[in-house]
Amino acid sequence: MGGESDGKYQVPAVVGAISVLNELYGTGETGATLSDLVKTTGLSKSTMHNLLSTLDSHGFVRRDANTRQYRLGPALIPLGSEATRQVKLVRSTLDQVAPLAAEHGLSFAVAQPIDEDELRIISRYYPPGDVHVGITVGSAYGPMDGALGKILLASMDETMAAKLIKGRKLPAHTRSTITSPESLLEEVGEVRSRGWSVSHGELNENNAVAAGIWGSDGELELVLLALGFPAQLDGDRLGEIGEVLRSRADQVMAGAGSSVPGR
Repeated sequence: MGGESDGKYQVPAVVGAISVLNELYGTGETGATLSDLVKTTGLSKSTMHNLLSTLDSHGFVRRDANTRQYRLGPALIPLGSEATRQVKLVRSTLDQVAPLAAEHGLSFAVAQPIDEDELRIISRYYPPGDVHVGITVGSAYGPMDGALGKILLASMDETMAAKLIKGRKLPAHTRSTITSPESLLEEVGEVRSRGWSVSHGELNENNAVAAGIWGSDGELELVLLALGFPAQLDGDRLGEIGEVLRSRADQVMAGAGSSVPGR
């Protein structure tokens, strides 16, 4: 964290642009002149001129030719709308998942895709009592990692998923891990059909169930995860929890105007 706070790993031009946008946000419709922004940010006049010219050419600020005042530009509107949508989606999802831990006596978590090959845990919920399966916020999981990995694979184009599975030696996390490419492909096909995935001790000694939340653009946005000891989460209960997660995910998606691709 120290590197971030002391600026060692920050790009000065980007920091300057952020400062300009923040200052203009504070001025609202009044706006600010180049001289005003030089005074409030401490940047040189030449640097400020270059920043404003660049931001203006991309629509992130706009300049009134009569008053020479700069204001925030229209290119920020879709970015703000998308950021607001994502925040609302996460909040809606957390509201759906939070009560499940106490209701079902299992651990639950929400993961978010970092890219097509990685999910990261952003929130977790534990049942009452001291004994439960733990999971770390911030921990990352890939396409070969149990229930979460199967959701990642199921979210990919079938050809891409097949190429990924067949193009590497599948890791054997435990004795129960699926290491046959054909068997894993068949499992991923089932995940696409039913809308949720299962891990029978395939990543560690515990069992897990997961279900995805897709956006209106067909991209995987979030993944719901349930975790339990084999004595808690096995047999028919895996399917029951899978349907619970799918139902909660569908409720979130209905509120966001999206649906599972192909369903």
